[in-house]
Amino acid sequence: MNIKNNDLTIWCSNNLQDFSNEFITYYNSNIEELKRKLLIFQNVKIKAVLTSEENENNYVYGKSDFAGFFNDSGLFAYINLDSNKSKDYMFRGLMHEIVHHLYKYYVYGADKPRITWVDEGLAQLFSGQNGILKDEDKYNLFIEENLKYIDNIDLNKLNHNDRSFGNNNGYNLSYIAIRYLYETNNHDEFINIIKNEEKLLKYGSEIIDNMKEYYKINNKKLHNL
Repeated sequence: MNIKNNDLTIWCSNNLQDFSNEFITYYNSNIEELKRKLLIFQNVKIKAVLTSEENENNYVYGKSDFAGFFNDSGLFAYINLDSNKSKDYMFRGLMHEIVHHLYKYYVYGADKPRITWVDEGLAQLFSGQNGILKDEDKYNLFIEENLKYIDNIDLNKLNHNDRSFGNNNGYNLSYIAIRYLYETNNHDEFINIIKNEEKLLKYGSEIIDNMKEYYKINNKKLHNL
């Protein structure tokens, strides 16, 4: 089934029609804010293929009820409506893949090599997947739990092939690193950083230690880092 709405086109299994229409509403409510955060001013075109057919899904980290990936036209996702995953969880997952697409093809550059920690951190931050961490105390605890025992790690070495992200630690470190850059630079500076491959690789090799020092100095609750 083909559903078209403004700049978003969805091909979906018949039983995902209602879900797809609801996602369109969610997308329309969030896309302009997302474009503003990424400083995208031109029209974007997104194509999404949503399937409920289990045999059409390529599970990366084992069988799951929701799985997606992005490509040069938009995204593909497998969705099991009979699972215990909420629609909000799945909507944010779809937006995660859309952030990947927008960043690569409208901000960073399609021909540049992917820097996975940057891409995954951005997708988590701007899709709202870690909305619970808007609470300062919860975020402080999240930082401490993820950084306390880690030293001298090069984020540039994180990738999906060696399961750096399959155990979630890669996602957590990437999210903290991108959020740190987002909160310690003004908007224009942040966009210039995430466009610059050389700068990003430099940050990747040193940002964990920089963050630990920054949070020790600026947040007494994190003195144990």
